[in-house]
Parts: sequence; C-alpha cells; structure tokens
Amino acid sequence: MDYEALRGDGGPDKIDPYDIIESDSIRRDFPVTHRKVYMNNGAIAPTPLSTIKSITDFLVKSSEGGPGSTFISEYITSLMKELRTRITHLINCEPEDVIFTQSTTEGLNYVSSGINWSRKTNDSIIVRGGPHEHYANYLPWLRVSKRKGIKLHELKIDENGYFELEELEALLKKKTNNGNHNNKSNNGSTTLITLSHALYNNGSIMPVTEVGKIARENQALFCIDAAQTVGSICVDVKKIGCDFMAFPAFKWICGPVGMGVFYCSKKAAEFLVPHFIGGESATFSVDEKQKQKKVITYVDGPERFQAGFRNYGGVAGMESSVRYILRLGIENIRKKNLKIANVLRDELAKIPNIKIHGPDDENLRTSIVSFSPVSSSSTYSIVDSRTIVNKLEQNEIIFAERDIGGGMKAVRAAPHFFNTEEEAVRAARYLKDILR
Repeated sequence: MDYEALRGDGGPDKIDPYDIIESDSIRRDFPVTHRKVYMNNGAIAPTPLSTIKSITDFLVKSSEGGPGSTFISEYITSLMKELRTRITHLINCEPEDVIFTQSTTEGLNYVSSGINWSRKTNDSIIVRGGPHEHYANYLPWLRVSKRKGIKLHELKIDENGYFELEELEALLKKKTNNGNHNNKSNNGSTTLITLSHALYNNGSIMPVTEVGKIARENQALFCIDAAQTVGSICVDVKKIGCDFMAFPAFKWICGPVGMGVFYCSKKAAEFLVPHFIGGESATFSVDEKQKQKKVITYVDGPERFQAGFRNYGGVAGMESSVRYILRLGIENIRKKNLKIANVLRDELAKIPNIKIHGPDDENLRTSIVSFSPVSSSSTYSIVDSRTIVNKLEQNEIIFAERDIGGGMKAVRAAPHFFNTEEEAVRAARYLKDILR
C-alpha cells in the first residue's frame, strides 16, 4: 500500500483509514484488480502483496537461518505469539483461546469429534436450518447423530434463513423439564447449539448475541461458523458469549489458504478431547503404582489441540493479513463493503427477471449479494445460474454459484473493500446483456 502518497505533510497519524480504502492505492495491493472484477471473496479472497511478501520473507529467513535451528524455532514461537495477539484484537478473546487450524471445517470438527457424546444421557444438537447451513457446519453434526444415536434438532427457517428464537427456547426448556437441568455437567446431558454467524448463500446475519444469551440461560454449549463474518463485520466473542467459533484466513481476512482459527474458551476446552495427539500436544508417563500403565497428559493451553507442525509460512502470512485489515479498521471495511453491495443490489433491481435473495435491511446482511433468474418476459430469457457465472467469467467478472435452498441455485457476488462501485455497475451491465 502506498501510504506515502496519502500522507502528504501530515504524517502517518493524519491518515484516515477510510480515505485509504476509498483510494486507488488500495487496489494496487491486489494485482487481480488490474485484470478482473473479482467478487468471490466469500469463497477465497486474494491476498495483498504485503502478505505474499511476508510469506516469502519467512521462507527465505528460514532457509538462510536453518529451518531446524534454535534461532528459527524461537522466531516461529514469537511469530505465533504475535498472530495470537492480533486475533485477540480481531475477535476480542484471550491469546490462550486461539488455536491454529487449516480451515473452518477443521475447527468445527474439533468440537463435533471432541465432545464425549452419549445417548444414555440424552445429549442433543440443535442446528439452524439443517442442510441450509454450509455443509461444513452440518455434516459433522449429522455424522455424530448417526454414529452416537443422539438427537439432531433442525430449526425451521424462513426464506432468508432466519429462525424463531422462541422455537430454540422451547427445545431447550423441554430438555430442562425432562430433568436434564445441568446440560454442561459431566454427570448430566450435553446440549449444543450451532449455526453460522452469517449465511454463505445470501449474507443474512444471524442473531448470535441473542442465541448466546439463551444458551447461557439454559446451560447449553454454543458453536459458531464465522467463515463469512470475521474480517468483514465486527465480531466480539465476549459480547456474543459463544463457547466455540471457527473461521478461515483465506476469505474476508485476505490471508493464505490452509490457515484458520478455532476459538475455544478456556471453560469450554474442558469438554473437548483433542482430535489429534502428538509430541507437541501431550506427554506420557508411567504410573508409579502400576509400572506397566502409561498415563497420557495433555499440555496446557492451545497447544493441546495443535499436534504436529503448523503451517508456519501461513502463520506469517495470516499475521500480515490480520494486521492489514486491522489497520484499515473493520468498521471502515464494513462501510465500504455495504456501499458496493447496495450499488450492485440497486443495479440488479433494474433487471426485470432477477430475484434478489436476502434481507433488504443492510443492517441484517453482509456484503454478499445473491440473485436468481426467475421468469422470462418479452425482453429477457431464462438463463441458469451456472451459465451466468461462466459467461461473466468470460468477461473477467468473477462471481460464484451457490445453493440457495429448496433445490434452487443462485448467483453469488461477495464484494470486499478493494472492489469499487464502478465494478458493481459494470457487472450488472454485463449480466443484463447475458439475459437478453
């Protein structure tokens, strides 16, 4: 980012981060913007040049210093500590709550496979919308329910993916009335609520703070798939009150593929048996009374969940990307993203046979804009979502196709702060031509 060109004589403290986001300088950090209108950031976002340089610098430093040397080992330790600190600023947690993963999926599986589920104690899982969730936050729970024979409740949803909080409360109170009044006790049953913070297919933001309050009141565990929110809207795990949260580096954080974070509160960690085990996460000793009995002891802190080597180059890259977006400011990113999304929605609304999915109220959605061709007219003809995505890409415009529910497909645009209003208008213009 060319900060010098923006500073003038005022110095770095005089820069308004929103001015940086609105400037052409920001686009120079993302080479894809020179050639394409890239709006598939809900899948994988491009990394800024500074992140690419951080990864390269790490690899060069490791090669020069000796990857197995004490010097590089200490450097890696400090790098991981620095990234943990950045994450605490990003989601308002404690450093010991941050576990490095390779993806959201891995983090969610830490929970589904780590809890000692039991049919005998009437354990249950409550999931929003069932298969309307991203499969990463549905299949792990479905597998647990089938393997362990526990109840999987699927909350009913409306066309935008929202559910009734009253239904959730009723399910929890029913368990309480059946005598399972201590859902977070090792001697009682376990109830877990899980849902996406924002929906991958239409951008609807779920009422996670309200769900967190209900979970606490009913002593239920609360797990969040935050793949579509961290880096695009403000996320505060303490305010939400969740026990677990998983998100990747490579979507809205603009970090490297193969890196993610699993947030696990210190209290909730007691309910999980680590999915993997190795020399970095546990030790064993011989019981003094029973000489042949070996005892496994997990290390304290997040390392208990981090068996084996990590993607240290990815750690360097993610630290750089988190630092980048924190400097811009999440509120500023949110403001710019909604500005572009609203322009795109307004332009799409001018096309007669397009149905726009998701809430109209911008406070209830992310920058994701999903739409479907719905009916033909004298001017326009039906074109399926896959064809639209392919034809847009032929014109250097990158959108995606996603399930929208009810057996329907939709075209999804997911603009981020390096996109522009002009790009939104241009994409809508091409779409209009495709549908003629």
